[in-house]
Amino acid sequence: MVTKVEQTKKIIAEWIHEVDPMAEVYLFGSRARGDYKKDSDWDLLILTNYPVTLKDEQRFRHHLIPLELETEEAFSIFVYEKNDWETRHTVTPFYQNVTREVIQI
Repeated sequence: MVTKVEQTKKIIAEWIHEVDPMAEVYLFGSRARGDYKKDSDWDLLILTNYPVTLKDEQRFRHHLIPLELETEEAFSIFVYEKNDWETRHTVTPFYQNVTREVIQI
C-alpha cells in the first residue's frame, strides 16, 4: 500500500517535471529524515540543466501553489543549476546539510 507521504512525493515530482521535464528533484529536511510533524513543510531541492534566474525560480513556485492548496502542505523550494550546485555550493553548510539527508524523488 502506498503511503500518503510516498504519494505526495510522486505528485510533487510530476508537478515539477511539468515545468522542467529534465529537472532533478530531491527531498531533504524532516520529511527526508522521517522525523517530521503533521505541519512540517516539504523541503525541495530542484536542480536544472540551465542557469537559474529569479524568473525560473518563480515559475516553479507559482506552479506549485495549486498543489500546496490541494494537499494543504507547504513547500520550501531551492532551485539551482546542477553544475553550479555541485561546484560552487559544496563548501556551504547548506550543501553539507542537504547532501547528508537528501532523497531523490
